Amino acid sequence: MENIESVSEKSVCESCGKEFSCGANVGKCWCFAVEVKEETLTKLREDFKRCLCEDCLIKVSRELHAQHE
Repeated sequence: MENIESVSEKSVCESCGKEFSCGANVGKCWCFAVEVKEETLTKLREDFKRCLCEDCLIKVSRELHAQHE
């Protein structure tokens, strides 16, 4: 069985510049497990063109979610 590292691409976080592995292109990525509300996802897509690292995705998602409450 392949692990995420063997099928993922190296990417750089658009928010912080950290390098991370992204497997979204092959349907196996850590980001699929991060719960992001639809309105938050829409805002993320407006603000960022590429993927964010796990830390930034969680942080930005929480911040945007708090703004909508």
